[in-house]
Amino acid sequence: MKTRYKSNICHFLLLVFIPAFFAGGCTPKVPVGKWEVAPDVQKVFEAGTILPNHTYYYLGSYSGPGTVIAINNHYALHDTNVWAKVDEMSEKLLREWLTFYRTEGPGAFDYYGGVILTPDGQQAGIWYSRNVMNIVQMPESGVLEIFQPHTPSGATYDIQGGNSEGSSL
Repeated sequence: MKTRYKSNICHFLLLVFIPAFFAGGCTPKVPVGKWEVAPDVQKVFEAGTILPNHTYYYLGSYSGPGTVIAINNHYALHDTNVWAKVDEMSEKLLREWLTFYRTEGPGAFDYYGGVILTPDGQQAGIWYSRNVMNIVQMPESGVLEIFQPHTPSGATYDIQGGNSEGSSL
């Protein structure tokens, strides 16, 4: 009786897991881009340069965001309620943010700049943050989905006091 019971369980597991395994492998994959550190982009941000034909977004407080991105207007940012759009980006606003980072922000963590690349390697934008890792997807042509950036350990740093949130993506 035990042998038949084990046999039925094995058949059941095979009937459930094998189709699930193959079905998972047949689902379409979302093309993935890159979020890469680029020291020259860090210099662009820290010089207070505003890129023409780019739309700016931020994470965190408007007065001192933890992350800023600039997306080339040839691309749209998928609305996931992660990023807040800057209605009118100006050099004055960017200088205020930079002053905040230098005076109020934590000194223990460096800020980095980098590029946002499409799945085919085209530069779609730039970023400035202490969090150097991220997921960039292109669910449809010309549309980017950019997640909340994080550290290599999966934590995210908020702007106030350099606190690390244990959340990971």
